[in-house]
Amino acid sequence: MPGLAQSLGAAQAQRQTQETTLSMQARQRLRLLPLPLPELRAELRRQAEQNPFLDYQEPLVGAVSLDAVAERDAAVADETEDLDYLNASLEGFGDQADPEALAEATRRHDWLIATQTEPETLYRHLERQVLRQMAEGPRRDLTLLVCDALDADGYLREDAHALLADWWQANGGQPPVAFTEADAEAAVKTVQGLDPVGVGARSLAECLALQTRADPRDLPDRALYLRLCDRLGSLLTESRERLARDLRCTPEELVGALAYLRTLNPFPGRAFAPREPLESPEIVALRGPDGRWRAVCDERRFPLFRVDEAAIEAARAAARTRDERACVTDLAERARSEAEAYRERNDTLRRVAQAAFDRQGAFLDSGGDPATLRPLLQKEVAEAVGYDKSIVSRVVRDKAVRVATSRRLLPLAGFFTHAVASEGEEAVSDQQAKGALKALVAAEDPAHPLSDQALAEALAAQGIAVARRTVAKYREQLGIASTRERRRAAPKGTGP
Repeated sequence: MPGLAQSLGAAQAQRQTQETTLSMQARQRLRLLPLPLPELRAELRRQAEQNPFLDYQEPLVGAVSLDAVAERDAAVADETEDLDYLNASLEGFGDQADPEALAEATRRHDWLIATQTEPETLYRHLERQVLRQMAEGPRRDLTLLVCDALDADGYLREDAHALLADWWQANGGQPPVAFTEADAEAAVKTVQGLDPVGVGARSLAECLALQTRADPRDLPDRALYLRLCDRLGSLLTESRERLARDLRCTPEELVGALAYLRTLNPFPGRAFAPREPLESPEIVALRGPDGRWRAVCDERRFPLFRVDEAAIEAARAAARTRDERACVTDLAERARSEAEAYRERNDTLRRVAQAAFDRQGAFLDSGGDPATLRPLLQKEVAEAVGYDKSIVSRVVRDKAVRVATSRRLLPLAGFFTHAVASEGEEAVSDQQAKGALKALVAAEDPAHPLSDQALAEALAAQGIAVARRTVAKYREQLGIASTRERRRAAPKGTGP
């Protein structure tokens, strides 16, 4: 079990260095809480790569409807709208009597299909080339394994021995062919011959050398460029004059070689980096039959991350020594702890969002109008759900909510706002005060704009007691000019 043996050794070393002040699961949960979805997926994928007893599967982001009974109404609305759009897109499709309508319908249909297709990734790009160039069999599978081992920059961070360990692990310890390190190196060379040029490199020097060799132009100094690739580290330790002597060139030729290397792409994989939306909504706000807003995790966007119990049983059966059995147990415990931390992270997010929804129903009713926000501190939600305030702070960071009725995206942190002094029975949030201030400025006479003191008095008449300096702070935050600047910008001839 070569692949498992490496993981077991790593797990044993990690166990010896664990902190005793905080449990493993608590530290794992704290690490996962603040991560937005793209970073969460990357972290879970990394954990699954390090632990053979963890199973990771990418989320079904492209699903049409939300896969939950509680989201039935939103799913029906979404599906109806999608079908209406599809029908509209195909209207006139195949109608030979109207070529223009046919062309427009075809264009819209192609656009619809394109937007429903998963984005291109580096692995998919390489996979298509491998499937086209190589016959089916173990060697093609090994080449695809190398493609899968590349990082987001297109680099291969594993040596041949580690690749072979992955090969054994991917085949459950019984691969169809027991490849050698020479076979792994051959697979790496195959990947390095794919597009984009430079992928599969083990270092920056190798990446630039691959691109230099593949450059189709007639480069008289190609040999010099390749020698410089091998000596990239010397740029930081040696003078240009000495480096030029070592490379058997003049200082001017060295400058030209450096200029050429700067035209190459040091990160060939980044062109295929997934483009996540600015806000990736993990929580959907749904109105229940009772009119109450409910927080539901959008399962389409969450990856499947679970313990592979079958792999644990197989490893236990294959273990021959006490140390191997102990390490299998340790890895299994870590896998269960990681999976439980992931479940707790999502449950904590849902509970915090639900507590915020319970207090900000008017805000959701309005589709996200800040003027409808009630005062709500993170400390209040923390007390309601039984967590520490620091936990709530981590949970709401970089998270977004999709309101099912309006399809608007709202930052979860935006549900929290401070209170300002109020003469009424119900407290007023600072967002409500800002909304009232904005309305007063919009209704003022442009030729005689209100001063900050007059605005404070007008707000007080509405039951919002704020000081003049607070009005000035809110005005600056809203991008509202001062009284003098507003008067100067007023159109000529306005006023009495």
